Amino acid sequence: MKILVISDIHGNAEALRAVMHAEADADKSIFLGDALLSGPQANETMELLEQLDPDVAVRGNHDDEVLNPSLFQGWPPEWVALNEWILEHLDPAAVTQAAKFTEPGRYQLGELDACLHHGDLGSRELAAVPDADEHVFELLRSGNDTPLVLFGHTHVQFSHRVGATRFINPGSVGQSRCGVMHACYGVFEDGEYQPRQVTYDPAPWLAALERIDALEAFPDFKQWLIDGLLSGYGIGQREPWTRFAAQGYH
Repeated sequence: MKILVISDIHGNAEALRAVMHAEADADKSIFLGDALLSGPQANETMELLEQLDPDVAVRGNHDDEVLNPSLFQGWPPEWVALNEWILEHLDPAAVTQAAKFTEPGRYQLGELDACLHHGDLGSRELAAVPDADEHVFELLRSGNDTPLVLFGHTHVQFSHRVGATRFINPGSVGQSRCGVMHACYGVFEDGEYQPRQVTYDPAPWLAALERIDALEAFPDFKQWLIDGLLSGYGIGQREPWTRFAAQGYH
């Protein structure tokens, strides 16, 4: 059995399309959250997710914001303008689909028995990155005693062991942060895990961003978004992402 594991698409339909094409023979799929915000291809992304039809789709923090926009109202004005534009132009069916995403917990797909968690633990101090303290990873268990925990949120593709438990982040499909513009994901084949990456054409994403007229008032922010996508540093070329990139993470 082949199981595709994806996370953190963030409204990048081209990246998701490339992953689906590369792994078209997957028998099952898992989505670990953050589908639409804050990317310019939100409707296209949800259409592709519906085609993929994940066996489990866990809700992420940005999916919560789709359902409750008040959660981002305290953000900087450029981010508020971008998210409000995305939601204003979002197909109501996409909101309905996001509402169906489930809570973190223990799930079984065939022989795969794992705790699935988006990875958001409520603060930057509790970011499950490669060099995080062991207690941070233990929090991702959500009270479940499983030998495997799958999570996303931090956009770094890596695997980490705490005792007998393996914690796996497949990386981000739609927003690279470690210096390479590609889509990251993972695959279980006959129980063995493989981290994978695939390249994609950024032109449709860039064209979609150009259509967001709300960003005309924030030209520097718009260019920052473009530079972030093309450089592979989706939220800026800064720590800890530059350090992880230097260490070979994706």
